[in-house]
Amino acid sequence: MPQQTHILNFGPFQVPVTTARNGDSPLVLVLPAMGVPANRYRLLLEELQKLGYSTAISELPGTGESLPRPHRKADYGYNDLVFSFIPQLIELLEQQFPQGPALILGHSIGGQTSTLAARAGLTGNAKVVSIAAGHVDHRSWRGLHKCAILVFASIASITSSLLGYFPGARMGFGWHEARRLMKDWARSIFSGRFAPEDRFGQMEKTNQPTLHIALDGDPFAPIQAARRLAAIVGGETREMQPTYPKGNPHLSWIKNPTPVIEAVQQWLNNKEPTPS
Repeated sequence: MPQQTHILNFGPFQVPVTTARNGDSPLVLVLPAMGVPANRYRLLLEELQKLGYSTAISELPGTGESLPRPHRKADYGYNDLVFSFIPQLIELLEQQFPQGPALILGHSIGGQTSTLAARAGLTGNAKVVSIAAGHVDHRSWRGLHKCAILVFASIASITSSLLGYFPGARMGFGWHEARRLMKDWARSIFSGRFAPEDRFGQMEKTNQPTLHIALDGDPFAPIQAARRLAAIVGGETREMQPTYPKGNPHLSWIKNPTPVIEAVQQWLNNKEPTPS
């Protein structure tokens, strides 16, 4: 299917956004996980296109083909992604697809930020599905896992402050990540609130349909974390078995995305209005 690449200018970052038009079919926007380049979602996009959807996928700023890499003067945080990046991305897509995205599929941080944007009323008419995404409130974990994430959050925050970015590839979490993003992430673990949640008290709650899929055995987004994320928007949660026999389910599901897409399709079909 013919593809087009558009460039979204987001602060100092040039962010490629790749679209594939499938006639006048509904558009699905895919938002990647932290440190995962857009080209890793090829199978997911192909499966969606086979089902008749048009597709769009954006790099996260500073990841994959997006330049520059984050540093002290090229930086962003959760508020920037939720209140600026996602609205700008949707506005860019509406230039090519006037109805905008009908569905947003967010993986990990893509699911967190799209859920938060939905709560703020910034995702248009799109239904939102988060996959392997959860609230990073430390209470989502128990025992040694809880201790480990609290320790790692402290290390990530200190390292990001010292270097001006987070060397995720060397730390085994993410890739080359923005300083404020990681400091926001770490603060959320301790406080139990994402930075954008501080603004929600002034906003009317939306009734946008959302689904939050957790994968059994995912150490980064267990079902408890998915439920806490869903609670922000009053969304539904569903736990699934891993879709790929090897690796961490948090990432390996994209090697076999079909079961996840089937679950999303089932949910979408239940959301369609019944003819009168």
